[in-house]
Amino acid sequence: LLEAEGRLREIDDHLADALQSYVDSIRLGNEMSRGGFVAHRLVGCACEADAFIQLSRLVPTLEPKEARWLIAALEKIDSSAVAWDEVQRNEYRIHQSEPIGAGFAKRLMTRLKARPALRVFEMRHNQIAARLRLLAAALAVRCYQTEHSRKPTELKQLVPEYLQRVPLDPFSGRPMIYRLESWTWLLYSVGEDGVDNGGQPAPPAVPGSVPKGDLFYN
Repeated sequence: LLEAEGRLREIDDHLADALQSYVDSIRLGNEMSRGGFVAHRLVGCACEADAFIQLSRLVPTLEPKEARWLIAALEKIDSSAVAWDEVQRNEYRIHQSEPIGAGFAKRLMTRLKARPALRVFEMRHNQIAARLRLLAAALAVRCYQTEHSRKPTELKQLVPEYLQRVPLDPFSGRPMIYRLESWTWLLYSVGEDGVDNGGQPAPPAVPGSVPKGDLFYN
C-alpha cells in the first residue's frame, strides 16, 4: 500500500510525498522485524527491498534539497535498524523454551540442519543494510558534485556536511569502497563473497553458492 501510495504521488507530481511513502515502507520493514523471529525479518527485508527499487529509480531526478532530506531519513533508519544478532537470539529463545520430550531430538536435528539456511538469511539482512548505506552515500556524492562542481576524492569529504559518518560495509566491517574513474565514480560493497572485485557487479544468486562480485545500491 505504501509503495502504491508513492507511485500515485509521483503521478500527481508530488515528489516529496512520494519519497516519504517509500521511506515509510523501509521504516515499516525494519520495525516489523523488531522483537520478531527470522520469518518476520525476511518479510521486512522484502518490504524494504521493494522500496529501494523505487527510490533507486528516482535518484537521478532528485535536487540537492530532496536528496539531503532522503539522506537524513535513511541514516535515521540505519541508526536504529534491527540487528541480525537480535533476530537470531529471538529465534533461539523460542526454540529453547520448548519442553524436553519425545520430539526434542527431532527438533534439535531440525535446528542443526537449519544453520546453513540461517546463514543465507543473514546475507539477505546484510544486503538490505548495505543497500541503504550505499543509497545514502550515493546521494551524498551527487549532492557534493552538484554543489561543489567537482567529485569528492574520498567519502570522508562528505562528513559531516552530507553524511553523519562514513558508511561501513556490513560484509567487511570496513568503509564502503569509493573510487574515482576517468569520467565517473564507483561506490559499492564487497558483497557476500567479502572480496573487492573491482566494481564487478555480482550475478544473481544461485542456491547453494556465494555469488562472486560486488554489491551496488540499485
